Amino acid sequence: MSRYPNMRVILSHGGGFLPYAAYRFSGLTSTVIDPDRSTEDILRDLKRFYFDTALSASPSALPALLAFAEPGHVLYGSDWPFAPQEAGSYYNHFLETYPDFTPGQAKAIDRKNAETLFPRLAH
Repeated sequence: MSRYPNMRVILSHGGGFLPYAAYRFSGLTSTVIDPDRSTEDILRDLKRFYFDTALSASPSALPALLAFAEPGHVLYGSDWPFAPQEAGSYYNHFLETYPDFTPGQAKAIDRKNAETLFPRLAH
């Protein structure tokens, strides 16, 4: 990500296990693989990603994603039409009833963050 500073990448499904393992990656990379890179540099690169919530807004995955992702970097995703509507509804329920959103965070995830990332869609 540092090589292409203007590139924006959306990782689907909450980034998989990246939010959960990011500190492991940064700590091991900076100490074992590439001692010239600091943990802060690696984390900064990983936090540049955007993440969608497709099939990943579960009670265990959503807190990890929200704790890791930069503000404005979580976008609503449903995985429709690839996942059945029932699966989308199952995960949407967790997203809609998540009790620990900060003020305005749910609305930002639902639409505002995507409009900021893709301004032409805001109209």
